[in-house]
Amino acid sequence: MVTRRTLLTAALAAGLLPKAGFAATRIRMGELYNHDGSFSPRADELKGTRIAMQGFMAPHLKVDSDFFILSNTPVETCPFCASEGEWIDSIVFVRMRARQEMAAPGTLILVQGTLEVGPATDPTTGFVSKVRLTDAVFQRAGA
Repeated sequence: MVTRRTLLTAALAAGLLPKAGFAATRIRMGELYNHDGSFSPRADELKGTRIAMQGFMAPHLKVDSDFFILSNTPVETCPFCASEGEWIDSIVFVRMRARQEMAAPGTLILVQGTLEVGPATDPTTGFVSKVRLTDAVFQRAGA
């Protein structure tokens, strides 16, 4: 007999659930910034911890990838190709724990990952970001 406990234990062992527990602090993208565009005290407080936020997956440059951009609104074009100075405060670079099937455009998703803040260039893609979620997993919001 398969129980919820055995399924959760198997999912955790397979790396499909966060190692640091099942709960993550849920925040909105707007909570990461002050009105002047600098990082908020909340962003500094949550840096390095597992958080959850919802949004929309931006279109991919390539289908088989382990990263995407999370936007607070549906987007039609690639938001990756900007410099740090042009970084939009309504997007977050997401590096997934493992490849997942991408969400259809316009699908609201919930992402859990470890929050990183501050300018960085992804070594694999060369994309510049100010905010990242790493070791991330996602699911359709409300699922």
